[in-house]
Amino acid sequence: MFGAILVAAGCGSGEPKCIPVSGKVTLDGGKVPGPGFIYFTTDGTGKVITSRPGTAEFDAEGNYRAQSFVPGDGLLPGKYTLRVDCWKTAPNMDGKPVVSFLPRRYQDASQSKLELNVEQDAKPVTYNIDLLSK
Repeated sequence: MFGAILVAAGCGSGEPKCIPVSGKVTLDGGKVPGPGFIYFTTDGTGKVITSRPGTAEFDAEGNYRAQSFVPGDGLLPGKYTLRVDCWKTAPNMDGKPVVSFLPRRYQDASQSKLELNVEQDAKPVTYNIDLLSK
């Protein structure tokens, strides 16, 4: 049973390895208004059997490194759609109105039009994301 858990997590021998993915998020070609998050959602159509979503936190300069299992390990090979959050007032339990610095379309991977394909034998990938305010 323990061995099955390792294979499912992509850690067994012969399993696909994570490809380092990093880059910079910009808004209208300039600096982002603050830190935020990127969510990499896979549709499972990659050439590998294992699929796993990934995340990345970007800093106030827009720099990020994607992770699947541990910080900075990258993404498993496959096709991803992206969702990006950058909050002025994040979702909260205090009842404060939620305010995003970004247009609503970036909060939904199916509407963001942001896609990334990570090839199985790829070298580290640099994927810069230029978001538009309109």
